[in-house]
Amino acid sequence: MPKWEYEREWLDWEEGMQLSVAELIPPLPSSGSLLQMSGHEGVLSLQKELKDDKIQYGSNNNNNLNGGNEAAASEFVVPLPDYELMANVRGELAKRLHGYAVDSCNEHKASSLNQHQQQQHRHSLPVMGITVATDTPTNNYLRRLLYTIDFDAVGSIVITWYDEQTESQLEGNEGDRLSHTIILNALEEFIVQKKFVEILWDDPAQQRQQLYNKVQMADVSSMKLMSKMATSVHQYCRYNSDDAHRNNGHNPSSCQNELIILRFSTNLGCSSGVNNPLFLHPRAPHWLIVNYDIAYPPGVLNAMGTELQKTLLSKPDLAVHTFGYIYGRGKIENPWSNFVMTSCAVAKAGIWDENIFPAYYEDDDFRDRIRYIMGEWVDVIGHDVFRNIPHKLMNDTHLIRYQTDRSVAVAHGPLSATTYLSGTHEALKEEPEEENHGIVEWLFAAKAKKAKKKKIQQKDPYYYEKERWNIYKEVADGERYFRCKHGALPDPGKHGEDSLRYFSWHERFIQPFVNRTRLTKLKERMTGRSAEIGRGLDVFSDDPLPWSLWSFNATRRKCVHEATNKLLAMPPSEEKTETISKFKESCSVC
Repeated sequence: MPKWEYEREWLDWEEGMQLSVAELIPPLPSSGSLLQMSGHEGVLSLQKELKDDKIQYGSNNNNNLNGGNEAAASEFVVPLPDYELMANVRGELAKRLHGYAVDSCNEHKASSLNQHQQQQHRHSLPVMGITVATDTPTNNYLRRLLYTIDFDAVGSIVITWYDEQTESQLEGNEGDRLSHTIILNALEEFIVQKKFVEILWDDPAQQRQQLYNKVQMADVSSMKLMSKMATSVHQYCRYNSDDAHRNNGHNPSSCQNELIILRFSTNLGCSSGVNNPLFLHPRAPHWLIVNYDIAYPPGVLNAMGTELQKTLLSKPDLAVHTFGYIYGRGKIENPWSNFVMTSCAVAKAGIWDENIFPAYYEDDDFRDRIRYIMGEWVDVIGHDVFRNIPHKLMNDTHLIRYQTDRSVAVAHGPLSATTYLSGTHEALKEEPEEENHGIVEWLFAAKAKKAKKKKIQQKDPYYYEKERWNIYKEVADGERYFRCKHGALPDPGKHGEDSLRYFSWHERFIQPFVNRTRLTKLKERMTGRSAEIGRGLDVFSDDPLPWSLWSFNATRRKCVHEATNKLLAMPPSEEKTETISKFKESCSVC
């Protein structure tokens, strides 16, 4: 096939897929329709909760932030949650999940020996997890995603909503353009249009009925634990028309699909959003994790479920199955926007590290932990670099499958996208600063910069969200945490699919943060230095278990949160830049 014809064929297919997604999305409802939806039975409790949810600013908090200047600081404050409580609760959830995941993994591996004994679920993708913190009227990504979900393939949908609001976010801005309203409207419309009915998850009578559901419902004990730290927990059921009429739409034993909305008053990060659906559905055999800027062409979710089942039969140790995008043309630029995690991954490699927040590098951490714990180091003869020297390379093909077939390709970012674009990054990225060319501009650079920021803030209703996100991300410094934990070096890899390179056998840390590899261990033994301490235990042992351990560093979380509140109240200046650097050091564990 000539190159131009090959290119034309790809373009035609891409345009056809983009059009198929667009046709699933109805026009935005009118303001009158939105008002009518807000009075629907399914969203009344959510509306009441949001109306009554008044943000309080403690005077002690303000004094700590800005030297007693409460008026200047309070408008930038996102209230500090109880991170210690959060650490305890999430630790308990992680412990419960691990126990169930071990059992689920063992059952799957036993049944995989005989295809006819495979447990059949009504939904090939029993649980879908979505995390959303920001959205715009231009994109409306969450609304788009929700309208493309196939209820025959997906059983339960768990949405983690980071709903940060402060006085500064609302003052002087158009309320209907803020993320809060965009996300709320999308949720309300989804609940009403798809005929979801709210159920009382903590009602004992409802709990007894869950044994007979047509969908795998969230674990009640996990819901109770989650409610201790979430601002709210809402559970909905979707019924078919016959069951809804016969049972007045409120009998959970006839629930066809489940929707859970977890609302948090602060951004806990991508890792927490990934873990939440796992925590609420600990008995699930696998979980589909999806970015809010994904959209599914017709039939793709069913195809994904079918392909997953085939892969599980051929690869019983499968940890992750990830799927490509419409624009990829056979390659995946970033495989962590639409992927399935299995119970075997949780049982052996653990869950996502919530100490890497708010975003970026948590996916690299999870991928490498899978390789360290479950992967195989294979003896090979190297190519030109190693000449004929024996060398060990990582084999993870039985653990991670990157599938780029057209049948499972999804939309990501703008429908017209030709490359990977993060929805959150594009919405919240900082605009590049203009260079100063004149002496006057140089002399008054700080003052001009402050004035420009104020002008942008008045024009851009998302200014505050962008500013908070970028400061929060910079102070948390997920990249530094990752490199300190793993000892990683940047390298995109031969095919560009990995943002960080594979570690060779001698280079990876034997345990997290120990700054010791097999090579350093060998050198210490050759020079007579011993790595043994205490009762003769080798702290550099080959036991991979430490990599799978989970923790939630409440002290670091609190440090980053308070630093962000303080920095947002500071005008652009050299002092602010220096303060950011100091906080990056003081909030770091390295």
